[in-house]
Amino acid sequence: MPDHTPIPIDSRRIADDEVGKPAVFGAILSGQPQEIHRNIFEGDYGRFRSGVWQCTPGLVAMKDWPYHEFCLLLSGRVIITPEGGSPREYKAGDALVLPMGFTGTWEILETVRKYYAVQARQPLMRRVKERVKGWLRPGAKGGRTTDAQAGAAF
Repeated sequence: MPDHTPIPIDSRRIADDEVGKPAVFGAILSGQPQEIHRNIFEGDYGRFRSGVWQCTPGLVAMKDWPYHEFCLLLSGRVIITPEGGSPREYKAGDALVLPMGFTGTWEILETVRKYYAVQARQPLMRRVKERVKGWLRPGAKGGRTTDAQAGAAF
């Protein structure tokens, strides 16, 4: 039987004096950003993960980010600039969603520590199965249901 007990995500899972490894979440453009991450929870066969992440200053280019990611910054400052868009600074206490496919830069001005929750894309076969189930559902037209439940969040 699965355990459904809530799992606390504690920022102290990364020690204040802990040293990371060279950042791999994108191409380093300047500086020597060092990152540390601690996955605290994994679910949905590895598609969903959450935990705590930290990175020291530097400029990193990201291309086609493979997740939908929710971030809550616990400390530090970062300027995020989407490709073709305007830069925006985020600091401790700010929350943001980085959409799957994001391309742009993270300019980490002060060491950033954040809580994160990421959801990866479903494998192709699973997406096809879900689409076919939708088409076979009574009252469905072209994969869309015709009742009021179609707009429900979950």
